[in-house]
Amino acid sequence: MDEYRLQRLRERVVKGRIAPTLIYLAGPIVAARLLSSIQESVDAIFLGRVSTQDLAAPAAVWPLIWFFMGINFGITTTTVAVISQFVGAKRYNDASLAAGRLMSLSIALSAVSTATVILLGPLVFRLQAIPESVYPLSLAYLYIDAIGIPFSFIMFFFIMLSNSMGDTRTPFKLSVLASTLNIVLDPILIFGLGPLPKMGVVGAALATTISRIVSGGVALHLLISGYLGFRVVPRRPDQWIVRVTIRTGGPVAGQQILVSSGFLVMMSIVARLGDVVMASYNLSLAIIHIIQTGIWGFNAATATMVGQALGAGLTGRARRIASISLLIVGSMLSAGALALYFLSSPVVGVFTDIPSVAEVSTRMIKILSPGVPFLGVFFIAQGVARGSGHTGFMSLLGVARLWILRIPTAYLLAFHMNMGDAGVWMSMTLSNMLAGATAALWVVKGSWTTPIIKERRPGVEKEAKPAEAHVKA
Repeated sequence: MDEYRLQRLRERVVKGRIAPTLIYLAGPIVAARLLSSIQESVDAIFLGRVSTQDLAAPAAVWPLIWFFMGINFGITTTTVAVISQFVGAKRYNDASLAAGRLMSLSIALSAVSTATVILLGPLVFRLQAIPESVYPLSLAYLYIDAIGIPFSFIMFFFIMLSNSMGDTRTPFKLSVLASTLNIVLDPILIFGLGPLPKMGVVGAALATTISRIVSGGVALHLLISGYLGFRVVPRRPDQWIVRVTIRTGGPVAGQQILVSSGFLVMMSIVARLGDVVMASYNLSLAIIHIIQTGIWGFNAATATMVGQALGAGLTGRARRIASISLLIVGSMLSAGALALYFLSSPVVGVFTDIPSVAEVSTRMIKILSPGVPFLGVFFIAQGVARGSGHTGFMSLLGVARLWILRIPTAYLLAFHMNMGDAGVWMSMTLSNMLAGATAALWVVKGSWTTPIIKERRPGVEKEAKPAEAHVKA
């Protein structure tokens, strides 16, 4: 174990000035997410020049994939809370043991998720009433994408573990590798350059899956080789890690599953409005994700800094971290949303030359823009929850945002009040605003400031007799 490296990473996070440290940690993640969003945009641009159906097909797939990825969110949330707090408390041996046990859980869940996605895909698409013109393309995309799920699980675990330690540079390099490979392969496989046939959306799926296999394989090698200062090898989970995963990660996994189910329902609402609205939904979200790239970087940086501060017993610092992160992200996204509102039409024109898709996409972006800053606040509050391990309230709020605020309103406005797609976009904005405001109040209240590792006895391997520990979440 390289304690010098571990200590150096910890000192920057626990003792550095808050705003510069947040930016230092968030910067590589923001850059990686921006590159990923550009890659999604490249997909949309290329597919938008193939056909409306090819552009619409991925929109049906991602809610189903994220339904099963939601299970893994429980593992990675536990990873962030436990590892960051152990590092903050200078309990590096416990961090190493916990990482190996959590990795085992993630690998097992990835295998189950892959098999289930393949088996249930056709049934889910039928229940969603995916148009017949889009259904076969969506199914082909799903089957290819499912192959990459285990590698996505490994990559996501690697990113969360590295971030928890205070290293955001190495995950950035791997993300660059994955996104660059995807962007290079996209035109070759979509349009059939050289000896390859034109594959359309199937080519886009192949490009994504190949990039995930490569990046996930490299991530696994780095974990086993010990680049973090200790080697992460699969270990049999003990009672304590199972308990803390259920109490800390369980609410998040439940939230993600319910939220992903909600997005499946939202897709069924969108699908009933036709393939043009489906294509616009996919294209507009790709554009908005570019504006939202800062969310993910500051979400992860906030979780790391809050977790290590609480592990080190610095409650006041944890509160200041949360407040400063909310201020930075809220201000940044307000400026971005304002620019996007006024530039929506020319931006959409870069992505598609199909007039009907461009019209609906422009309307969607204008309606969604005012809610973007509130969505940023909501996700920063989720970062606070993940770092502290107190995930219950924010998980419930995440479910309420979709199932109580968004879905009923979307259905009512779109069909009963005959507002069509505009009603769906209005429901999305309203739900983001209310959830963001509520999340900000939860952060200010500060009920999340008790560390979850304080009763875990340090430094002893518990393979034979797992530790009995009470976990507050």
